[in-house]
Amino acid sequence: MGREATITAEQVYAIADTMKAEGVKPTLRGVRERLGGVGSMGTITKFLQRWKAGQDQQPSPTLAVPAALQRAIVDWMALELSAARATLEAELADLQQAAADLASENERQADLIATRDDEIEALSIDKAEAEGKAGQLALDLAAARDEAARERQAAEQARTELAKALLRLEAMPRLEMDLTAVRGELERERLARIAAEQSAAVLDSQKTDLSARLEEARALTERAEADAERARSEARVAGEQAAQLRGQTGRRPAKRVKTKLS
Repeated sequence: MGREATITAEQVYAIADTMKAEGVKPTLRGVRERLGGVGSMGTITKFLQRWKAGQDQQPSPTLAVPAALQRAIVDWMALELSAARATLEAELADLQQAAADLASENERQADLIATRDDEIEALSIDKAEAEGKAGQLALDLAAARDEAARERQAAEQARTELAKALLRLEAMPRLEMDLTAVRGELERERLARIAAEQSAAVLDSQKTDLSARLEEARALTERAEADAERARSEARVAGEQAAQLRGQTGRRPAKRVKTKLS
């Protein structure tokens, strides 16, 4: 609701003088209508009362009146007093109406103030709610940043483990080649042993040397087979770890998306 337009005492005095000159009694409602319906009722009442007080204080000239004329004047004054009483009663009615109008105006202003108080209270509540939401959003943002840091750290660790597993997998062909070479050597030693056994009668003098070489070949074979078995075991473990890491790396973004959607 907009504020009442500002009026001045001079405006009220001028309108009251004009109404008096026109033979119209200046009243609160009449003055406000000539003001265009603007201005506070309380302000107009205050200025109009000042104007009336100034009218009552205007001096009257002293007259020397004969006795006969005085009696006529007394009779006339009685009539005037009767008319003045009616005028005063009318003014009293106007004042009562003005008081009622002021009461209505005060009630309207009180309602306006109450409405403004309600609006201020509602705005205060909205402000508190907004501040609470902002604080919660700040906490959520900090938690999201911490979660992102943990996700990055876990992803980096997963990449490191995957690189190690890939290195172990890359070493598998070389180990298989070594195993093939050992098996070939073993086969050659076996053939040599067979040949030696077949010619044992004629090569008895070389038996000790061949037996030593055979034992050495067996030890080498056992070590090679043990190395190969260990390599296969490590390769299986590396493959399982790589599969687990790939699965974890694939699931983490999905989990994060699900968390954001919820």
